Amino acid sequence: MSFSTRHLDRARAESFGASAEDYDRHRPEYPAELIDDLVRLGATDVLDVGCGTGKASAALSARGLSVSGIEPDDRMARVARRRGLPVETTTFEAWDPGGRQFDLIISADSWHWVNPEQGARRAARVLVPGGHIARFWNFHVLDDPILEELGGVYRKHAPGVQVGGARQKSTTGVRDPLADGADFTAVAQRNYRWSLALNADEWIGLIGTFSDHHRMEPTNRSALFDGVRAVIEGCGGTVRTTSGTFLQLARRV
Repeated sequence: MSFSTRHLDRARAESFGASAEDYDRHRPEYPAELIDDLVRLGATDVLDVGCGTGKASAALSARGLSVSGIEPDDRMARVARRRGLPVETTTFEAWDPGGRQFDLIISADSWHWVNPEQGARRAARVLVPGGHIARFWNFHVLDDPILEELGGVYRKHAPGVQVGGARQKSTTGVRDPLADGADFTAVAQRNYRWSLALNADEWIGLIGTFSDHHRMEPTNRSALFDGVRAVIEGCGGTVRTTSGTFLQLARRV
């Protein structure tokens, strides 16, 4: 399934709540440089589409912005509410804004679960003129030697599942799809680079929150994770990632 049609797989889109606590524990925070850039946009009222457990919302709320969340899975939303964030349990497409408008929409690792045409129209409707929409995704890449070993483990226990830590496609020249419509103009695309050093349990905790991993049949998933743990422990017990966050920022015209 392509990135632009992934939203059609609703079972996958709404599967994260089954591991909401693990998601909140193991998914890393978003880089401070990204949060700084969002704050510099000068917004005061923010809508977080697909807010999950509220990691991005909490970072902006801590900087004094008023943030409201939308999350289709109430198990994820409950974790975000524990952070003190107001969250409505619904999809963006079905959400009733009740006349509210915002000067910034964010979507952290979740915009690909939104119908692109309906999402663009809804975003244009609830953003004030000149308001921004920021969609961003984290990625983690491991060094080639360990990827080669992990590839064998995945081929044995999880054929068809992308290896956790696999190399990402280049974002060079990628066009912001919102810029194809009449309501938005592209402002910026940026990559924020950072890294992680994780032991075997921490790495397995992270990849276990990926939708294709946690939807595996439990016996196969357990065998996969045992194999991943053996590879990591055989390589010194720690994996180091080349991680990053890819941002697409557009403005309502």
